[in-house]
Amino acid sequence: MDQVKKTVEEIQVAVFMLNNTYYGVPILQVKEIVKMTEITKLPNTPDFVQGIVNLRGEIIPIIDMRRRFGLPDIEINENWKILILKSGEVLFGVMVDQISEVEKIPTSLIENPPKIVAGVNGKFISGIAKTENRLLILLDVERILSDEEIEMLQGIEETEL
Repeated sequence: MDQVKKTVEEIQVAVFMLNNTYYGVPILQVKEIVKMTEITKLPNTPDFVQGIVNLRGEIIPIIDMRRRFGLPDIEINENWKILILKSGEVLFGVMVDQISEVEKIPTSLIENPPKIVAGVNGKFISGIAKTENRLLILLDVERILSDEEIEMLQGIEETEL
C-alpha cells in the first residue's frame, strides 16, 4: 500500500539546463533524447523554430528553447542535446544546453509559480520544485507551443523532403 501511495505522490521529470537554470518536463512526454545533429533551416518560420531533422525517417521540427524563452543565443557545442517531446499527436524537438538526469520529485515539493512570472514566458511553467540541491522550473509541454504553432509544425512534419 505504501508503495502505491508513494508513486502517486511523485512525478518523474527529465531535467535539463538552459542558461544555467534547471528545467524539467514530465518523462512521460519525452519520446527520446538525441545528440545535437545537423538541423535543416526552413524559410518563413518563427525565429524560435530552428528547422527540422530527419530522425529515422520521421521529420521532426526543432525548437530553440533559448529563443523561445527570450534568452541570449550562445554557440552550440557537443553538450547540447535535443529532447524529442510529444504534445498530443505532435512530435517536436527542443534544443537544450545540457541534459542533467531523470529525477523523481515529490509533489509536496512543487509549488505554483509566483505571480510575477505569469507573463508571456510564465505560461510555459506548470510549477517550481524546491529540491534539496536546487530550484527546478517545471514546464508544461502542452503550453510550449500555441495551437497555431502546433498546426504550423504539423504542416512541417507532413512535408516530404
